[in-house]
Amino acid sequence: DSDEDNEDNLFGDDDWEISFDEVDDHISEFQEDEFVREAFAKGMDLREYARNIEKELSGIEREHEIDYINQAKNFIELHNQIQSCDQTLATMENMLSVFQMDLGNISTEIQTLQDKSFSMNIKLKNRTAVEKKLSSVLEGTVVSPSMIKVITEDEVDEAWLAYLMELNKKMTYVKNGQTNSIKAIRDIGPEMEKLRLKATEKIRDFLLNKIRSLRIPNTNVQILQQSVLLKYKALYQFVIERYSDVAFEIMHNYINTMRWYFFNHFERYNRTLQKLQNPIGDKFTLIGYDENTRKGGLFGSGKIALQDKTNMFALGDRIDTLRNQDAGVILVHVAENKNQKYPYEALFRSFNLTFIDNASSEYLFIVEFFAKDAKPNVDWAKDIFAEIFDTTIKMGLNSTKQYVETTYDAIGILLCIRLNTQFALELQRRRVPALEGYTNQTNMLLWPRFQAIMDTQIESVKKATNKLVVKDVHPHHITRRYGEFSASLLILNEDYNDSILSNNLLRLRNEVEQFLEKTAETFDEPKNSLIFLINNYDLIITILGETGGKAIEAEVNHFKELLNSKISGFVEKELQPYFSSLISFNKQVDQGKDITTIDSDVFEQISSDFAATWRQSITSINTSVIQHFTNFKNGTSILHAVLGQLIIYYTRFCNILEERMNDGSVRIKHQPVGVQSVM
Repeated sequence: DSDEDNEDNLFGDDDWEISFDEVDDHISEFQEDEFVREAFAKGMDLREYARNIEKELSGIEREHEIDYINQAKNFIELHNQIQSCDQTLATMENMLSVFQMDLGNISTEIQTLQDKSFSMNIKLKNRTAVEKKLSSVLEGTVVSPSMIKVITEDEVDEAWLAYLMELNKKMTYVKNGQTNSIKAIRDIGPEMEKLRLKATEKIRDFLLNKIRSLRIPNTNVQILQQSVLLKYKALYQFVIERYSDVAFEIMHNYINTMRWYFFNHFERYNRTLQKLQNPIGDKFTLIGYDENTRKGGLFGSGKIALQDKTNMFALGDRIDTLRNQDAGVILVHVAENKNQKYPYEALFRSFNLTFIDNASSEYLFIVEFFAKDAKPNVDWAKDIFAEIFDTTIKMGLNSTKQYVETTYDAIGILLCIRLNTQFALELQRRRVPALEGYTNQTNMLLWPRFQAIMDTQIESVKKATNKLVVKDVHPHHITRRYGEFSASLLILNEDYNDSILSNNLLRLRNEVEQFLEKTAETFDEPKNSLIFLINNYDLIITILGETGGKAIEAEVNHFKELLNSKISGFVEKELQPYFSSLISFNKQVDQGKDITTIDSDVFEQISSDFAATWRQSITSINTSVIQHFTNFKNGTSILHAVLGQLIIYYTRFCNILEERMNDGSVRIKHQPVGVQSVM
């Protein structure tokens, strides 16, 4: 029956239309099914297979129904739980809806508060701005009774200055606000004008009184400047800004006072310093000038000239003026009580060091006190400085000019030049440009005079060369003066290397060398000429050597070369009278003569003469050297050179003699003196 029902279901429906294409498609799908392929593979009947499947499905269905019935209680509990959850969720939904409504209300309130806050903030800013402007107006326009009382009635002091600064701020505010329509600003203007005039009057009186006090004797200007004027410099700044005519009156009063103060003090100090001067040298104390000519005599001997008491050419302790930079200045009253005298460079240093210290302090004060707009103005300060110190500077330059025009002390002038360089460097270190012109003008006075003195010194040596009347082999007075003078100048040029000085020294050296050479030519005996040159060169070297220093070294080496060349010539001249045959023999050998051609009699004669006279000859040479060379050290050196050359000559002779005797070509009767015996 079931099969028939199935067939009825499949084919009983008259409306069912069969599509064979679809049947083919279904068949293809069945064939592809895994279970169908398996049934085909086993050769099973599909209908039987379908019925089996249906039975299995029915079994499974019944199992599920039983399982469902068994789980019915659980389903009921689950259903109840779901309903309970629905009720809970409904309650929560209701609560959330209420909460959402509350949030909406709060949001609206917050927005309202924000709007109110924004509005209040705008009002606050507006009120703050108004308050600030109003406060500024009040602060800038309200003048307290206490301020009026202090400024108009009290004396100028620190409290008065504080009120003045406050008034100045108010005046600045009122001046800047003149274009405003604020009535308070317009009304306060005339009152502040009265205070300005009263304050200016009191400032003028106060500062002019302080400036007048600078004229009181024994007033310490720097203390007054630092403790009073600079302390109240804001007063001057006030009148510069508020009443320029009064400011210029104060400034010119100060300029006139300080011009008088500095000129009088330095003029008096300079005048008293000049009384302490110890003159050094004059137009007669030149290198080439002989002191004896003043007495009507001719050029004196070296022995007399060596006693040069002027000390114009030796530097000595005068260098201390330059080196002791920390030394104090000359105190006139102390020097007068002790009857002390000083060379000009010491006076020059004291005057200029005192002047520079005072001028530097004054310049720095001017820069700070008279600054415009509360800012230092170098050009403005230099103009004020020039007005104050113009007369003092002219006085100082005139004093220097008076000295340099008459002096012949080149060392003193050069010391002043070096001191002036130190002053210029110190002014640069202190950053005081206002005195640069002064140091430059001082240099322009000193250098030309130094050059003129050097020309005069060189010319004096030239004139001495043309008046040669010298017969003494001892050092000439010109030599000693030149040695001391050149050593002094070289020391003063050690750290400067001035080409002007170097060129003048070279010119002077050339003239002195020419003088010595021409003087040496006047001696009748050539040996005396050499002795004269050796003594003079040695003296120069000795003086330079005692001085020391790097700058001296090159000069010493130059004269050592000259000295050594003259010593070599003297050695030959000194040996010639005593060992003429020995010297002649050596010269023949030097000229290349064949020693085998020298006759035995020559060897015999030289050997016997030397043996007979060498002791006495050396004694005579020693006496001669001691007599002619006053410098023991130099004389000893020359004696060693003479004996050394003698040993060289005699050793060569003995060697040649021994060689000839060994080959049997020479026979002598007297055995020659051994070289060791002579040594």
